[in-house]
Amino acid sequence: MSRIIITRKMVSSFPPGLFTIKEDPWYSTIIKLIPAEIISVYFAVFNLIKVNKQHPDNNDILQLIVFGLFLLITPFYLKRIARIESAKQIVFCSIAFTLWVLSLGGPIEGITMTGYSTQFLGSVILPVFTLLAPIIYQKTEKVQSSKFKVQG
Repeated sequence: MSRIIITRKMVSSFPPGLFTIKEDPWYSTIIKLIPAEIISVYFAVFNLIKVNKQHPDNNDILQLIVFGLFLLITPFYLKRIARIESAKQIVFCSIAFTLWVLSLGGPIEGITMTGYSTQFLGSVILPVFTLLAPIIYQKTEKVQSSKFKVQG
């Protein structure tokens, strides 16, 4: 399965009858907006660092550096390996990666904001983002395509 989200705009750009490509349904869009392979590799590395007993004082800084590197790598990985061309999809995937990291602990696990831990806040925001992301993604697609129609 390709990681590229098939939108109504993409489907309508093909000549009728040439391909039998359909717009991705909502649940497929959710899956394609979660960079699962990046999240899983990040957490494997994160947990290795977390259980490091040799330099426990430096683990927090190292975890933050690793998070920054993975966040930096995410767009390049999605573009080169997953062959995603849409900058919008790459941005959504990067946001999803950040929320997954926050909800599962991440490098700022002990920090609190407004009396709540960042892990708790990430755990609350993540499912809301996951449900709303495909809707927002499709809405922005409709806005962009209507801008192109007005200009003609």
